[in-house]
Amino acid sequence: MSRKILWQICHKNELNNGELTRYIVKMLREQGITTKQAARDLNIPVERARNWYYRDTGMTALDLLRMMQTYECLRQAVESSLSLESS
Repeated sequence: MSRKILWQICHKNELNNGELTRYIVKMLREQGITTKQAARDLNIPVERARNWYYRDTGMTALDLLRMMQTYECLRQAVESSLSLESS
């Protein structure tokens, strides 16, 4: 991904971190993925997963990258949104 595209995504401010996290958590819930399962799959503490799953705390970029590597549905959603941004 080029710097220009990253800059555009970061500066459009269409979604803030909290909104993005809520959207991702909604997708995880639709897939039936619990906090314990997500924490185990992503190799993160369960408390951190609970924070963004239930307490509306935004997730880190590392958590998002790990999710994209682990869960195909999230990878496809991010890739499709990036392809829409570039066109």
